[in-house]
Amino acid sequence: MLTAPPTFSQDNPGFDAETRWQFDAGAVVAFGEDDEAEFLADAETRLDWEAITLEGRRWGFVLAGRAERDPSRAGWGGRVGQCPAGQADCADDGAGNALRGVTSGLQAGVDESFDDFRGALTQAYGFAHFGYGEVRLGYGDGAARLDAVAPPTSFRLSRADNGRVDLTGLSASRTFNYASGQSPKLVFRSIALGQTRTIGSFRGSLSYTPTVDGCGVDVCDYQDGLAGVSVPQIEDVLELGGLYEIQRGETDVSFSIGYATGSAEPAGPALTDLQVLDAGLRFDRNGWSGGVRWLHSNNATDGDYEALSASLAREQGDWLYALEWAGFSDNTVHADGQTLQLGASKLLGDHWLAGLGLQYAERDEARVTPAGRRAETVDSTTFFIELGWRY
Repeated sequence: MLTAPPTFSQDNPGFDAETRWQFDAGAVVAFGEDDEAEFLADAETRLDWEAITLEGRRWGFVLAGRAERDPSRAGWGGRVGQCPAGQADCADDGAGNALRGVTSGLQAGVDESFDDFRGALTQAYGFAHFGYGEVRLGYGDGAARLDAVAPPTSFRLSRADNGRVDLTGLSASRTFNYASGQSPKLVFRSIALGQTRTIGSFRGSLSYTPTVDGCGVDVCDYQDGLAGVSVPQIEDVLELGGLYEIQRGETDVSFSIGYATGSAEPAGPALTDLQVLDAGLRFDRNGWSGGVRWLHSNNATDGDYEALSASLAREQGDWLYALEWAGFSDNTVHADGQTLQLGASKLLGDHWLAGLGLQYAERDEARVTPAGRRAETVDSTTFFIELGWRY
């Protein structure tokens, strides 16, 4: 991260400003069972500008954007299985259209394709700090994601859960709460109350998003999307988030919880208001770390989505080894799956990270036959190399 020195103004002697800029980039070469190499990439940049007065008041703005190459999905989700609306017990909005889960992004009725490259503005908000917390206004994460605790991983891009890129085309486990995406919102985030080395500390957050819109990198509002697929517009999203941290000797433990609710427009027999609950737990001790994450959503349809992940990692010198597992179930599209990943990465100098890993993913998908709906298992094993750079 680059940091510019504070600036001093003779016209305003009680005013200092600080500028910080960060750039992260990564690339993955994945080798599937067909022995053909797939190239995936992700880059993200962020600019922070902050002013500080002699009275201790802080205010400023944040700008961030992200771009990636990943042909497997747009935002998140896509088609899973062959379960056309109106056949067997396949999801139907009552008008002959397939349903797409709002949280999972999955649908099972219509073929679709995605661009290999996509980009999005992920953060563009102003903020002000007060004695009791921080207020944000603009594009950015909602309260349920601000302080979400995540299990350890060896890589920035390649993960069993919440992966930035999809190595196998089968991953659908996501335990982060993206109910409001990066859409414009109002956020309040409290200061940390308590002491981490005694009773522990707690931080709470609250946010409101009028309308979830846009199709970016991690999230996509499909309201104006594919013909033959029905998905509601989510509005008036209210989110709550909480983070508790405590230290006992050489052990650090953190726990987070998030909740989001939003109105579905239009509502109907198969579409309902969105409800999402998530939680995360992590520990760190003497080079070992581990954790679990869980998310449950009603998917704003008549079929719930649930995801669970767990990982264990060991840090030795510049090396980090991690074993990760993630699973999901989406009742909207009658799909279940899991991903298992083993990886090792190494720090190279001050800016580089390199590693290799093995990922296995399998998914049970719905298929409609003359005898009715049945489950068909598809799987894939991928060996990959990841290279990352931070400045």
